This record gives sequence, structure tokens and C-alpha cells, in this order.
Amino acid sequence: MSQPNNIQTEYEQWHKDYNKNILDIDKLNMMKWHKTVLSFLDKDLSGKKMLEVGCGNGDFSNYLALNNNADILGLDFSTESIKIANQKKEVFGAKTSSFMVGDAQNISLPDNSFDIIVSCECLEHIPVPQKMVSEIFRLLKPGGMVVLTTENYFNAYAYHRVYLKILGRPFDSGSGVQPLENFFFFWQVAGMFRKAGFKNTKTVSGEYVMLLLPGTDPAKFTIDEVKSPLMKKIMKPFGRRMTYYATKPL
Repeated sequence: MSQPNNIQTEYEQWHKDYNKNILDIDKLNMMKWHKTVLSFLDKDLSGKKMLEVGCGNGDFSNYLALNNNADILGLDFSTESIKIANQKKEVFGAKTSSFMVGDAQNISLPDNSFDIIVSCECLEHIPVPQKMVSEIFRLLKPGGMVVLTTENYFNAYAYHRVYLKILGRPFDSGSGVQPLENFFFFWQVAGMFRKAGFKNTKTVSGEYVMLLLPGTDPAKFTIDEVKSPLMKKIMKPFGRRMTYYATKPL
């Protein structure tokens, strides 16, 4: 694992390499986890001050500004990503989005600044994840809410990671090998929320791994959702993707 002081430099290069193949300035990429987060948000967010932690290329922040009237600040520690986020803002005319470079573990903004904070697939790439969750708590206004998605490996991916480690191969969670990939079980993340001060954290899971074969990426045997309420309840702990919803006490 890289040391924290090297992570920003490594991620700067990772973003540059990643964007060489997938970057499309004229498109806002909506991922599965973005749609899950949307299910927790009002269709009209006028009057709410929002923050997205780990905004990447700004796709979701710009989408929320355009489609949900969100006054949203996107934060990422990659200058490359923030540059692209601002370019997309101009291309799409997202007047109520703005972007800044910053460290999710130490955000230079005042306490109690936001009504809503969202974060998608960022926590697993943070050197000290608890610091990020505690920063989210600090920045939320009393009564404010957070919706955060991150990986859960209480499923076949745990075996897959062990298999790759035996082979001496790096783990790839789906978007290429990254400089830092924390390995979470869902109860560990829920514990971070409790430690930060959140109450009554709710979780929603998705993307269920249905089969595991040695040498085969578990994603090939994944289904996004199950319809049966009973099966959904049974399979909830094993979902690969976990969404956490919590509010800051008044």
C-alpha cells in the first residue's frame, strides 16, 4: 500500500491514464451508484447547499445542478479531474455547480456548511477512511444528510482477492488497478459512521455475485438487483455495492 503523502501524486497520474481511454467532455456519465444515490434525493433540491466528496470528473455534480437544481460543490484531490469537471460545467452550462481541489480527510471549509453531502465510490480509496467520514459529519448542518456508496467485500470478491494475492496479481475493483484500494466489509463502514457521530445509519445493497469460478472475474456472474423482498433481505449483507444513508443529529 502506498503511503498517504504519495497518494495524490499517484492518483493524479492514474486519472490522466484512465481518462486517455474513456474521457468524453460532451457526456455526463451516470453510473449505477449515482442512480442509487438519486433514489434518496428530492427531484428538486432548490435551496439546499450540497457537497460531493470525491467528485472525479464532475459528472454527477453537474448532473445534479442541471436536473435537480442543486447548488453543489464538487471536491476531489486530483487537479486533472477538477479541470475536466470545470470543462464539463462550461459545456453543459451547469450554472449552479462549482469545483475545488481538496483532501477528503481535511476539507478546508467551515463546520455546518451543507444540507446534503454525497460521495460515490471514494471512501475505499482514502488513506484513513474514518477521517473522511468524520469530515462529512463536521461539514453537515444539524439535521443534514449524507448518502455514500462504497464497496462491500462480504461476498465472492473476498475469495477473488485472496486468489489474486496467491497469484501475485493486483486487485482490480472494476475500473483498473488503483494506487489505493481499501478492503471493506459493510459493518466496518457502518462503524465509521457511528464513531463519527451519525445515528440510525441505513444501508441498501446491490450487485449480487451469484457464482465464483477460479480465474474468472466475479463481475461476470453479478446481477444488479433482486425483486423478491425475501431474497433481497437475505442477500442484503452480500451485495457488492453498499449505500449508506445517515443524518446528523439536531
